[in-house]
Amino acid sequence: AGPPGTFVIAIPSNSTPASEAQAAAWAALQPQVTITGVTIASPPVVDFSVKDASGLPILGLGNRSQSATATLPGLTNLAFSLAKLVPGAQGSPSKWVSYIVTTVPTKNANTGAITAAAPTRPSTDNTGTLVDNGDGSYRYTFYRDVPGIKAQVDAMTVSGANNKADLGDLTYEPTRAHRLTIQVSGNAPGTGTNTPNAVEVAGFPAVPLVKPLDAIYDFTPATGAAVVDSGRDIVATAKCNECHRKLGGIPGDSAESSGAGFHGGSRNETRYCVVCHTEQRKYGRTEAAINPSTLTFTSTTEKLDGRAVGNLPNHIHKTHMGKHLAKKNYNYGGVLYNEVAFPQDLRNCTKCHDGTVGAANATKQGDNWKNVPNRLACGGCHDGINFATGMGVTLADAAKGLTSSTSFGGFAHGGLSQLDDALCTSCHTPFNIDVNHLAVTPPNPNNSLDVALVQGETSGNSNTNSAWIASNTARLPAGAIKITYDVLSASRDVNKRPVLVFRILQNGLRQDFNAFVPDLTSPATQIAAQASQEMLPNFMGSPSVYFVFAVPQDGIAAPAEFNASASSYLRSIWNGAASGSGAGTMSGPDVNGYYTVTLTGVVIPDNAVMLTGGLGYSYNARTSLPLTQTNLANYPVTASALPVSTVVPISSPELLDPRMPNKRGGLIVIAPNAQKVATGFTGRRAIVEDAKCNKCHQELGTFTEEAFHGGQRNDGSTCAWCHTPNRTSSGWSADSTSYIHAIHAGAKRKTPFTWHASSTTESFANVRFPGVLKECEACHVPGTYDFSSVASASALPNRLHRTVATGIFNGTAGTLTTGCTVTTINDCLGTAVGVFSLSPYVVKDNATNYGSGFSVAAATGVPTNAAGTTLVSSPITTVCFSCHDSALAKAHFEINGGSVYALRSTTLLKTETCMVCHDTGRIAAIKTMHAK
Repeated sequence: AGPPGTFVIAIPSNSTPASEAQAAAWAALQPQVTITGVTIASPPVVDFSVKDASGLPILGLGNRSQSATATLPGLTNLAFSLAKLVPGAQGSPSKWVSYIVTTVPTKNANTGAITAAAPTRPSTDNTGTLVDNGDGSYRYTFYRDVPGIKAQVDAMTVSGANNKADLGDLTYEPTRAHRLTIQVSGNAPGTGTNTPNAVEVAGFPAVPLVKPLDAIYDFTPATGAAVVDSGRDIVATAKCNECHRKLGGIPGDSAESSGAGFHGGSRNETRYCVVCHTEQRKYGRTEAAINPSTLTFTSTTEKLDGRAVGNLPNHIHKTHMGKHLAKKNYNYGGVLYNEVAFPQDLRNCTKCHDGTVGAANATKQGDNWKNVPNRLACGGCHDGINFATGMGVTLADAAKGLTSSTSFGGFAHGGLSQLDDALCTSCHTPFNIDVNHLAVTPPNPNNSLDVALVQGETSGNSNTNSAWIASNTARLPAGAIKITYDVLSASRDVNKRPVLVFRILQNGLRQDFNAFVPDLTSPATQIAAQASQEMLPNFMGSPSVYFVFAVPQDGIAAPAEFNASASSYLRSIWNGAASGSGAGTMSGPDVNGYYTVTLTGVVIPDNAVMLTGGLGYSYNARTSLPLTQTNLANYPVTASALPVSTVVPISSPELLDPRMPNKRGGLIVIAPNAQKVATGFTGRRAIVEDAKCNKCHQELGTFTEEAFHGGQRNDGSTCAWCHTPNRTSSGWSADSTSYIHAIHAGAKRKTPFTWHASSTTESFANVRFPGVLKECEACHVPGTYDFSSVASASALPNRLHRTVATGIFNGTAGTLTTGCTVTTINDCLGTAVGVFSLSPYVVKDNATNYGSGFSVAAATGVPTNAAGTTLVSSPITTVCFSCHDSALAKAHFEINGGSVYALRSTTLLKTETCMVCHDTGRIAAIKTMHAK
């Protein structure tokens, strides 16, 4: 009860253990804080109110605990901080300086002896006085006297590495912008250590507030007025949450689920981070020790080159730079920077920083990354450079294994040493910084136009990029052309052939194809003509036209997953070289620029369902070069230096084809794959959104250190076109529902996921998901992962079992003998031998034969059923087992009708009963069990 006519939420005292209902109510609380004023005469006085998400006042936030060593009780669910913003000088950016840099006196629990207050790194204030007005409003008076803090610190005696100068100028300056923060968080009263004596009561474990709040209030003490623009608003928390989902993780969540969690999940606002992660964090720290011959640290790394590693620009840049840092063995408070992998190109500064006026999540100073270069921020990534001496190693040289750079007479910083930031902008202009941080992925050095691909050789990957790649959603090099695939329709003609109507746009404008001019003088000259002509001006290569559908399989008349496909390289149809299942005709353009392509070597049978056509998908450097721009000087095109005979395997009929090899280089601006459900057909249910993938990856398929599929398979909703239930590799399911879950859950799995890994130590088992793993809607369309949507529920009876093993395995990682010999394995697998780690769930004796898998003949549309001896996992179990792969979980699946690596002939007779308990509204509903 509160004031007459109101309802309030009353927080119980922590002197009595919380009931289960009280603890649950606290965990679900969503506090909202309004700061109404701050006055500073001596200790600051803050007036604020707290309500829940419905607007009801929250009373009773004054619970306190006092441990045996504390001299004062501290608030258990509230914490306050205060900092001033100091303007930049000598080219340096502005910076926050915290006033909360003294400890609270402590006592010896046995003797009662008091340890006086001392200087310390920035912290929070929670031992002041709190007045609960009984209506949801509060007044807090700080313990620390902010106007007197400088005099207090000056009077304190320090020794050793404690240098009071590292705490900066603590003078109270009321005319400057100040920032007050209030943190509402912690355990439910009476649970965990939220008790009067800070000792947990047996049977009452910690129940944290799941949605804590960090309230931010910028103001000028001299006037008491709120400040709209502090002058240092660099990054929006919403930008961080695009990838992390909840910055800091979910309080109480496991390390596997909140893989990037910190501070218990209670500090989740970037504007709060900056008042504690200041340059003051180097107080009491010594310079990190390093072995100069290896650039490997031999100590912890709180202070480097005289700068605080924990200062937010330094800390965050190093965290995301991760394994690309020049120096190794970083350890900042247990954060091992070198072990972090960033899921997109590191030069994409605008992923986090955006000052574009009107842009979503932009900030006033979001363009400081290019407008205000400085040693702190730049040194966060370029850690090999010692700006004071100009020596060290550049990132490019460090990537080559060097420990020092030899350019500019041995200097790593352009031949210059810089003792301050005054001259940074004289060389590093916004334009130059922007250009040098364009996120363009270089050609993969192992692409098969640069490295020979012959039988048994482990290099020369034909399915990666031989060109530079840029994202179409980010900043682009000058002159780069954006390609868009516009698919008007897909259909099946009277002859049961698949048909696609499409056009290609350049920078949004229609671009017709060149006319192909054949040379019929001789077969050799005709082939030469086909090789020398390109479809579009200033481009080489082309996309592919791709169709997917499903036919009856395993007794299911209308499968809910694709199990058949057909495709052809568009350039080969255009120039007449296509044959077999890739044969086709093309006509057009019509008045609107649309072309019509028909795959004449493919039959879509009458019993097919979900027929869908698309454009894009090309990525084989040898045989189907992606559409690549050729007229940019910074991305030159050159002929491969390899002779044809080394580029093409001996078993290939293309050995004497003078068209080989294709040219290498050029720039690919990723063109998003485009698709359309065929007329008269119903498409596959939507499960994921490509935009959700790109929240973290920026451009699925590229924008990473190494692109996959050459960046040409870039739509998350079409991964299932190729990664079907029947696709398997090295004893793993290559179905999209299996391997995508297993990759993202790498750190959670009990068995390392080594699909397509070079070894068991270099595998997806090393992946730490940066978001909240159990938050399925980070990737999935609502209602799809829990089958609550009509389409997903209807699909359940028609989902296919996932094939996990066919053929024979010989026990050597990556050497799969099914349908291949040692001399032709490159043709069979499309890659080299010995690069995949075999699944631990298959027999690797070079004798056990799991049989052949399911297939569909393109020319007739007639399927060949899989052998009953192939190993499969049942549909729902496949998904769950990808993350939950413990022995106990496996037993649970199998007891309830699921199958894991079981014979197809056996598992098809069983029925999964998962939804009895896990359906919506049931005792263990999928959405409930994965709630964050």
